[in-house]
Amino acid sequence: MYNAPILKKAVDIIRLIVYQDRPLGVTEIARALSISKSTTFGILKSLEEEGLVVKDGNTKKYVTGTGLFDLSRRVLRTMDLSSVARPFLEELAEQVDETIFLTVREDDAVKLLDLVEPQKEFKISAPIGARFALTSGVIAKVFLSPLGNDEILRLLSQEGLRQYTENSITDVDAFMAEIEKTRRLGYAVDLEEYLKGMRAVASLIYSGHFPVGAILVLGFTSSLHDGKLPQTISRLKDAAQRISSRLSPHRARNDAAGTAETGSHVAGPASANPAPVSNQ
Repeated sequence: MYNAPILKKAVDIIRLIVYQDRPLGVTEIARALSISKSTTFGILKSLEEEGLVVKDGNTKKYVTGTGLFDLSRRVLRTMDLSSVARPFLEELAEQVDETIFLTVREDDAVKLLDLVEPQKEFKISAPIGARFALTSGVIAKVFLSPLGNDEILRLLSQEGLRQYTENSITDVDAFMAEIEKTRRLGYAVDLEEYLKGMRAVASLIYSGHFPVGAILVLGFTSSLHDGKLPQTISRLKDAAQRISSRLSPHRARNDAAGTAETGSHVAGPASANPAPVSNQ
């Protein structure tokens, strides 16, 4: 059976960057895969031209690019994300008594794929199919967090950060600090940054190691208050991880096996306990 060596090396490089889930340099990649640095650099350059990886201008290290995210979303269309997620969304809505959005990225916008509303008179709602700006509120924090910093900065230079309310984050440095927090904690928070009187928390859904969507919990500030946020965040993250496991059965089995063998936590969608929520 014919095996194209350069193609296999390119696939190995993509797989390594995805599974490591952190920026990797040429030397580190070459050493890990026993490939010459010159070959590694050439492959990375081609992958970068195709948008499959992105090179950070400061660190010179590589992370996954939007091209991979686009491919993963197209593959996921063969599976019905809404059908997989729906039972978990309904359970989450009952647990937190707030509106739940299931969202996916489409180019430079985010689309509402499905929603579950709580059984109460006053609640947040939107029509299925509604589109939101990629750089708005909690959507920006959660959907941009998997991208490399250089790619985020390029997008912000084109789109900017709009001031929706007095709480909106319009300073790029402050926004990038929120991105780092989202990566570390595995969720993002919007405290009246998109709409006055509304709060939201969000967490990504993964298929394998690729983010394919996000769950949002939305409520009025009087309902989704400070005392309720920690438990809401915990249940949100649990739902997101359970949906991710359904979309990634092979990874779930491998992670479970690795944990059993090593007794250690396997890296993946963040599982940190909710941190105290602050406007700062």
